[in-house]
Amino acid sequence: MIRYDPLNLLRTKKKSIGKPPGTLVYSGHFDDVEIQMEIMSFDQDELIIFEIKEIGDLKDFLGKALTNHQIHWINITGLHSPDLIRLIGKQLEIHPMDLEDIIQVSQWSKIEPSGEYLFSVFKMIYLKQSKMLHEHVSVIMKENVIITFQETSGDVFNYVRERLKKQSSKLRSGESDYLYYSLLDAIIDEYLVVINQISINFNNIEMQIVEESDPNKEEIYRLRKELLYFSNSLTPLIEALRKFMIQDHSFINEDMTPYYQDLYEHLNQISNSIRGYREMSNGLHEMQMSNASMKMNQTMMTLTIFSAIFIPLSFLAGVFGMNFVYMPGLEEPLAFYIFVVFCVLIAVGMLSYFKLRRWK
Repeated sequence: MIRYDPLNLLRTKKKSIGKPPGTLVYSGHFDDVEIQMEIMSFDQDELIIFEIKEIGDLKDFLGKALTNHQIHWINITGLHSPDLIRLIGKQLEIHPMDLEDIIQVSQWSKIEPSGEYLFSVFKMIYLKQSKMLHEHVSVIMKENVIITFQETSGDVFNYVRERLKKQSSKLRSGESDYLYYSLLDAIIDEYLVVINQISINFNNIEMQIVEESDPNKEEIYRLRKELLYFSNSLTPLIEALRKFMIQDHSFINEDMTPYYQDLYEHLNQISNSIRGYREMSNGLHEMQMSNASMKMNQTMMTLTIFSAIFIPLSFLAGVFGMNFVYMPGLEEPLAFYIFVVFCVLIAVGMLSYFKLRRWK
């Protein structure tokens, strides 16, 4: 069985090798997701939630949305159909190169102005039934419209949706840049949840190794690989957010700067935690290898002791088993019993010797 490997960049890029820039090729593994378009339009007084079934209605909606005072969040689920994504991009006036980044799951995290809108790519990492899931998410901020693209249903934005349902929430009275911040904050908050789960998994494995039980080697390998993917996803985001905060642009208000600074500090904290857990994973791997080596040495020592005990016994059995006509003691009635007692004494004496040497 071939498993999906998020670190295999060649797998995600090889489908588009040799094709012109802007070619849409989905490189993820969510191939059976129904494409859905959900819209949440809100202001301080009203919240409207509805779905758009026809792609052609998107352009009409966007034209109306840009002329009113409400904030609109368009969430599009499902990226596996390049033709549909191309049509959606045409209706929303998204540049073909940005569409390529939306559908290419190997694209690194970034935040950059792209003409009339702010284009962002993030890696959404979250837990589902105690398992880590990776999802490629793109966010576009255009005036009073936020557009999100995600690979599959189920995400970390439920808290944002719940806050939007509360009329007293700051989201209902904020601008689109505050909604953009809230979405990014939800992604980063889930990073902390994932880090906490990784900590629990490492503690369990560490206790198993300390108690000299046999931990699941695949679990250690999987955690090490998850940490590597986590680190590779986080590093570009930290740099992108740093550049975004120092750039002079009109996509965020100045009073939002402390919020993004807080996100930047959280990312650095998570990055330091990941670095520590990667070092811990190396230590656990070395400890596991050391335990395996010690068990092997104990097994070899036991086999060596038994071999050392039976070598003189084998020698005696070989001597008295030779077919000589005349051998002293063979005609004695108690010769066999004397030989057996002598062999037992030798075995007991050698065992006692090895135990004394071990105690010393």
